[in-house]
Amino acid sequence: MVRLTRGGTWMLNHYKKCHHSEGDAAARNFCAWLVENTSTEFMEANINNALSCLQGQRISGYIGNTGIESWSGKTHFFIPELTADVEVGIEYSLDYSIDDFENFIQFTITAD
Repeated sequence: MVRLTRGGTWMLNHYKKCHHSEGDAAARNFCAWLVENTSTEFMEANINNALSCLQGQRISGYIGNTGIESWSGKTHFFIPELTADVEVGIEYSLDYSIDDFENFIQFTITAD
């Protein structure tokens, strides 16, 4: 499990951090990559990028602020191209109408 969060009040005390399953080297490395390669300002861009990637879509160029006030969801992807028994679950939540709300995207990967 890997969970990227963004919280605080933008331009005042905002932060971005990542939590991962204890003792999981792949999750730790993915967290480090997410912190360096995702938007702190636009969590919806991070969600859009993850969903598009797992659906095999291609985003070209900067998408910027989409005007989303709040958004949450949960989805699962099955990726038979990698191996027959891999599933990627994504759960996400953001709400820009509330100060100090912790927005997040969480990845859970299972393989048999």
